[in-house]
Amino acid sequence: MSPKKKTKAPTRKDETFRDTIKAVARDLYVRRGYAGFSFGDIVAVTGTTRANVHHHFGNKLKLMDELVADIVSDAEARIASHWCEGRARFSERLDRQVDDLRKFYARYNARPGERNVWSPLSRLRLDIPVLGRLAVRALERIDRVYDEALTRAVGEAIASGEFRKDTPVAEVARLVRFTVQSCAPMTQDTGGVNGGLIPGQRGGVKAGQ
Repeated sequence: MSPKKKTKAPTRKDETFRDTIKAVARDLYVRRGYAGFSFGDIVAVTGTTRANVHHHFGNKLKLMDELVADIVSDAEARIASHWCEGRARFSERLDRQVDDLRKFYARYNARPGERNVWSPLSRLRLDIPVLGRLAVRALERIDRVYDEALTRAVGEAIASGEFRKDTPVAEVARLVRFTVQSCAPMTQDTGGVNGGLIPGQRGGVKAGQ
């Protein structure tokens, strides 16, 4: 009986290149969707081989499992940064959120009037028919994280006097989430972000006042 070959532990270089593959794949996914990119496209951008991509991720669905997990993790961190960290007025937190959305928009729409998909979460919604429960579970999780963070932010705004004491917390939190999550399809429809992604942004939030 021949001895089993020892599995080689991944090196820092391996992990770094693996992350590079994922970054390229994520960019291609946001731009084109699940059906719009292949391992061949990743190879063309990274200069590696198709065999190397298969070595790191096996197949496209396994790669998507990791991409979706990364998208969720990144979204959770951004939500916490915008809505939970530090002390700030609700209007200032909304500015942070919208500024971040603008950066995503600009990254995927370099020329005026372009209507490309720019939101990873919006792309997941579009790909629900293809990805099924993988996309649904991810989006449901982000909805919960948003609701929790926004509920906290509205509560803090009431406590500070920025919002009235009788402000309907859950309703305002849901309204803001729905509006933020509608920014991607709205900008695709209009072909730009002129006039503000959210009406009243920069001018102060009036809810409950």
